[in-house]
Amino acid sequence: MGKVTEMLATLRQYHQAIGTLLTALEALCQDQQPDMEKISAVRLELTRASRARSAYLNATVYPQVMRAAPDQRIALEKLKSDGILMLVRSGDHIRHWTPRQIAADWSGYCSASKLARATMRSRIELEAKLLYPLLKEGSARQLPRS
Repeated sequence: MGKVTEMLATLRQYHQAIGTLLTALEALCQDQQPDMEKISAVRLELTRASRARSAYLNATVYPQVMRAAPDQRIALEKLKSDGILMLVRSGDHIRHWTPRQIAADWSGYCSASKLARATMRSRIELEAKLLYPLLKEGSARQLPRS
């Protein structure tokens, strides 16, 4: 498997893992009362997966794709900067919705979580829409090496 094909496969794995965790969190919000042990575990895994994806994008994918597709540089820079902003907002959400706060306002948490999940799903769709074609194209001609 070529380097670019591997990048695409890895990014898809991150997206799939995050999607699975978002679905798990959504299912937990259907319960009448919070199962704090499960919620905490899913939130932790989601945070880890999201940060690992962001680190991978910043360290590996963006540098390669920006060199290979200079005509997409503005869109890629926007995607990158929006990703940083999203990490900040995610951190704010996590800091606000502590386990104690979730237990005290379960319906409020579920509403806030629904919005955060939709935002994250939109982000993943945007990444896929922009990056998958560039990586597929790059795998056909192999992107320049760093």
